[in-house]
Amino acid sequence: MTYENSLIIKVAWKYYNEGMTQNEIAESLNLSRMKVIKYLEIAKANNIIQFKINLDKFVDMELQNKIKQHYHLQDIYIVPASNQNSLDSLAKAAAHYIEDRITSDTMINVGYGQAVSRTLGHLNISTKYKVTFVSLSGGVKFYIPTAIESSSDYYTNPHFNHYIMPAPLVVSSGHLAKQLINEKPIKKIFEMIPYSNITIIGIGAVNERATIVKEEYLNTNEIEIIKSLGAVGDLLSQFYDINGKVIDYKLHKQLVSTDINLLKSLNHVVAVAGGLEKREAIIGALNGGYIDVLITDEVVAKSLVD
Repeated sequence: MTYENSLIIKVAWKYYNEGMTQNEIAESLNLSRMKVIKYLEIAKANNIIQFKINLDKFVDMELQNKIKQHYHLQDIYIVPASNQNSLDSLAKAAAHYIEDRITSDTMINVGYGQAVSRTLGHLNISTKYKVTFVSLSGGVKFYIPTAIESSSDYYTNPHFNHYIMPAPLVVSSGHLAKQLINEKPIKKIFEMIPYSNITIIGIGAVNERATIVKEEYLNTNEIEIIKSLGAVGDLLSQFYDINGKVIDYKLHKQLVSTDINLLKSLNHVVAVAGGLEKREAIIGALNGGYIDVLITDEVVAKSLVD
């Protein structure tokens, strides 16, 4: 892909997906405003802009193939670097990706964290499809997807079914966690998970900004202990090292959550994560073979094959 084509996609993304003005784009990319206008026109003329930004036009195929081959991924989607809210850009891209793969009677497993919540918040699902959302753990919180051509909300819309585990993410003991997991309402949800069409998860870094710390399941002292054990990231609140091996930590026994190793057998596991602070967490998740599709930003993507 030429340098100019790369700029065209970046301009289109920033204008239509990030809501930046032409002047803001010109300043961020060191272009004239007239050049920004020209690139937007080219993007329209070449069908890069339809109802969505066509990310396939942006992808550096050589980089994409290197990452896919190195980590044995089914696919990777790379979002242009953002000066604005990078998490929101990733969530919009992930929502586009999922929307394109929703058909009649689609079941979507839902992970835990901000990336997943925001992705679901950006979903626009046609009312011709019936979609079922299944939580992978207790304590799941997420935004309400929008049904196109419907004024009904998530809880009354007949096109959405939702199965949210009626339990917290972390309980006081391993014994209690086992009891809850075997309770009939929760056990039924766990039994649905293997039959999903798509699974969407976030990847957590091991730092004080992690969702599991913000939700006060762990404190900063405990995070330091987890780091000392070699952890680089978490999936479904289960911590692993750079090779993807789960560390031995007491919290794991107290979780009301899908076992991280089940991810390897699920259909179409999509992980949404970006930012260099999550680089090692992403690499560990990739090395562990937990995900099929990665949606990340271009800065992280380039760092994965350095």
